[in-house]
Amino acid sequence: MTGVDPISVAGLGLSVLSTIGDGMSRGAEAEARRETQARQAENERNRRAHEQQQHALRQRVEERRIERERKQALATQRARLAASGVSGTGGSADAIMAGIHQRADQRLTDLRADTLFQPEPVDLLADDTGDTLKNIAGFGHQVLGVADQTVDLLSNAFPGSE
Repeated sequence: MTGVDPISVAGLGLSVLSTIGDGMSRGAEAEARRETQARQAENERNRRAHEQQQHALRQRVEERRIERERKQALATQRARLAASGVSGTGGSADAIMAGIHQRADQRLTDLRADTLFQPEPVDLLADDTGDTLKNIAGFGHQVLGVADQTVDLLSNAFPGSE
C-alpha cells in the first residue's frame, strides 16, 4: 500500500460530506426565502386588489349620493317654482333645472377623473431580482459623480472663491 492513512481519508470524507450538506442546506434556505418572497408578493397583490375593490365601491356609493342629491334638488326647485306660481317647465324653470343637472354632471365627471388619474403605488422593493434598487443606487452614484465634477470645474474656474 502507498501509505494512505485511513483516518485521514475518513476525515476528508466527512469534510466533503459536511461541505455538501452545507451547500444543500443553503440551497434549502434560498428556496424557503424565495417561497416566502412569493407569498409576500401574492399577499401584496391581494391587498392592492382589495383596496381597488374598496375604492370602486366608495366611488359607486358617492355616485349614487350625487344622483340622489340631484333628484332632491330638482324636486325642491320644482316645489319652490310651483309655490311662487311659476310653471315647472319652460323658460327660467328649464334654465334652473339645466343648471342643477350641469352641476351634478360636473361633480360626477370630477369624481371619475380623480379615479382615472390615481397613481398606482410603486413598490421599489418588489423587484425579485433587486435590479430596481441597484439601478436607483447606480443612478445616485452617477448624480454624486456629476456633482463632484461640477464642484471641481467651478473650483478650477473660480480659484480662491471657496
